[in-house]
Amino acid sequence: MKRLIYILAIVSLVVAASGCTGDAWSSNKTYSGSGVTFVYPGTWSENSTLVSNPSGASNVVAVGTQNEAFAFGNINVTGLSDSLIQQVLTEVVNQYKAQNFTSVKSINVDGTTATMLTTSSADSSGLYSSIAFWGKNSKIHFAAYVSKTNDTQNFEKILGTLKTS
Repeated sequence: MKRLIYILAIVSLVVAASGCTGDAWSSNKTYSGSGVTFVYPGTWSENSTLVSNPSGASNVVAVGTQNEAFAFGNINVTGLSDSLIQQVLTEVVNQYKAQNFTSVKSINVDGTTATMLTTSSADSSGLYSSIAFWGKNSKIHFAAYVSKTNDTQNFEKILGTLKTS
């Protein structure tokens, strides 16, 4: 699980290295595929060709610009009880809390409570990171966001539109 999250962070940085600039939400785009739909800023580009599915993950997609990026994926956990899924989510959140993710809050994603963690300082590349985890439909879903500012408004806006099937 830790390797998966590390790979997702690297993928997000790669996605952030390509893109465009401008008024991000002037015209929205909708991503729909692989069991997920979400709205993202119109100035962003879809970069799913740059994303290889980390071990155990599927439906990984990424969108972004040179200054910020969003990635989504999930892990199928069919056969695990809801309580075991919650234990896994709690352990993942605790691992992130032990790193540089100091801001933790609960948010609603796709009708489910998710835990969102955000870094308190930029990494060596000047990017702040946020990541959200939630369980739904026998899957553990994750979404990552990187940006040059510590503002999570775009991340939360995208998560507010995200729907899984």
